[in-house]
Amino acid sequence: MNFFRDKIQSVQEGISASFHRISSGETSRPIEYRSVNLNAGAEILQRYQTEWHDGHQLAEENAAKAQAIDEVIGSLHATFEKQWTGITQLNTTMAAIPKIISSTQTLMEHLGNLQELFDEVEHNLLQLEDVVETQEHQERQLDHRFQLAMYKEKKLQELERVRESLVKEYGEKMANYERRQCQTMKERQETFGQVFQEDLEQFKQSGKLPVTPIKSAQPGPSLEEVTLDDDSVALDNFLGESQA
Repeated sequence: MNFFRDKIQSVQEGISASFHRISSGETSRPIEYRSVNLNAGAEILQRYQTEWHDGHQLAEENAAKAQAIDEVIGSLHATFEKQWTGITQLNTTMAAIPKIISSTQTLMEHLGNLQELFDEVEHNLLQLEDVVETQEHQERQLDHRFQLAMYKEKKLQELERVRESLVKEYGEKMANYERRQCQTMKERQETFGQVFQEDLEQFKQSGKLPVTPIKSAQPGPSLEEVTLDDDSVALDNFLGESQA
């Protein structure tokens, strides 16, 4: 389109130059003026000028239309280039579809493997939770047993302290009881010894033993009713041993 526009413009310039030479009276050779009618070519000149003006106007219109057509062609070219680029990309994408399908299948296989791995991990986690729960239960049992052993040890220590306290208290009570018994026996022995000495002195003086009333369910013979033998040798021996 630019070529046609340049061609039309060169033709217009050539026509303009020709008319300019004609209107200015330029010629390639000297003209001999004779008695001619100078207005004889006015109509022809007017005709050529009118045709040149119409041709120039048509050329301007053609140039504008050519410019519009050039713009339309440029727009169509850009559209075709864009469509061609899209078709090329579409062809490239369609050529890559088998590879995409293969990659998708591989990805699906990987997803299946991951699903199996997730299931296995979940199963192992459940087993781990069971193991942890069992371990915690065993630890609680051991803790309870330890607390029970500590409580038993504490109670045994308390029982040992109570036993030692009771043994000590029993020993003290037995010692006090034995001291009281010894004191009582000593006092009774002293009392009996004193009574025996008094009875012995009285027997030495009177030859008779004092009568001590004894409470009994069945009455027995009194001392006055007891008849002593005349064997005084045994009595003297007994009294002699007592005095010694």
